[in-house]
Amino acid sequence: MSSEVADVLLYLLQLCDKLDIDPIDAAKAKIATNAQKYPVALAKGNSTKYTER
Repeated sequence: MSSEVADVLLYLLQLCDKLDIDPIDAAKAKIATNAQKYPVALAKGNSTKYTER
């Protein structure tokens, strides 16, 4: 299993390099977007889709 995870990670890093994307910056931006889209007060312990609330 860890070998497959390593394969995916290495492929992702190669893709980021080719597309000139910083994977750390992209992850931070996604976390910030999700924090706004899914506030903890509304999302924690709730499995319904955000559009169904």
